[in-house]
Amino acid sequence: MPSGRSLGVSVWSDVRGPWSDSPMTSARPAPHLVPAIPDRFAHAVNEHLVFNFAEVDAWPLVLGIFGRPGDGKSFQLRRHLELRGVLPISINAADLESDRAGTPGKLVLDTYENAGHRIDEGTPAALVVDDFDTTVGEWAQSTTTVNHQQVLAQLMHLADSPTRAGDRSLRRVPVVLTGNDLSKVYPPLRRPGRMRAFPWLPTEAERLEIVAGILGRFLTRAELESLVGELPDAPIAFFSDLLVEILARASDDEVRRAAGSLVTLIQPRSTARVEFERKVTAGSLSADEIKVLALGIWHERSIATQSYVGD
Repeated sequence: MPSGRSLGVSVWSDVRGPWSDSPMTSARPAPHLVPAIPDRFAHAVNEHLVFNFAEVDAWPLVLGIFGRPGDGKSFQLRRHLELRGVLPISINAADLESDRAGTPGKLVLDTYENAGHRIDEGTPAALVVDDFDTTVGEWAQSTTTVNHQQVLAQLMHLADSPTRAGDRSLRRVPVVLTGNDLSKVYPPLRRPGRMRAFPWLPTEAERLEIVAGILGRFLTRAELESLVGELPDAPIAFFSDLLVEILARASDDEVRRAAGSLVTLIQPRSTARVEFERKVTAGSLSADEIKVLALGIWHERSIATQSYVGD
């Protein structure tokens, strides 16, 4: 096992506090990653929730969070909603296509109404649609379908009339859409008054804050700045993947041994399981090893994503 800083399963629950010259430590094991959410992102979501729950008519019903893939839009949104005690009522972009014409439009209305019922029961809720531009975007290669038109028409109707659909009285529910290309969203839906657009491209300081929440257990501020500076084009998701690779690389020997006793490993209180967890938490990689690992993975991905097909 390489010498360096302890991995510690507790890293998954650490939240990066004020900068220090030493990596964070924690004696309390917990198996869940809690990311840092930049203030600018949190405030945009807070504004949308507050004004909609207060039923301020002038505030748009829809918040569109758009930016490049992998910068944490959906993950940070759901984590922030959880921290605020807001239940996300989700529609997957794939659900917006159906064999039965008009069904997705009804799905949007029914899901919105369901979220409103949760609010009436005392639970703050929001309607969330991830990757909205993927299915309902205006792409040159796509054919506008009845489903496509119905979804857009229903959303525009709700944006204009958040508390009524035909003879149905509705509770106003904040709607949040995420995607990668706002320009592909139907222009009448994204116009001011219906949608408030929030472009999410983290600044250098925000990237550092988020990455510190992921890797602050292992690296000092100077080491994090150096790593992030070496990978200016890497999305936030890359550093989350790097955390997994650090765990894997530092645990190679333990994984090989544990693979011989998988039946006992699935038993939470077995000797093999307890011993594996003890050895994994004692694993370590140095800052230099982490940087070499990160640059190697980034280089490999750059090669893998090249096109080798001729024109």
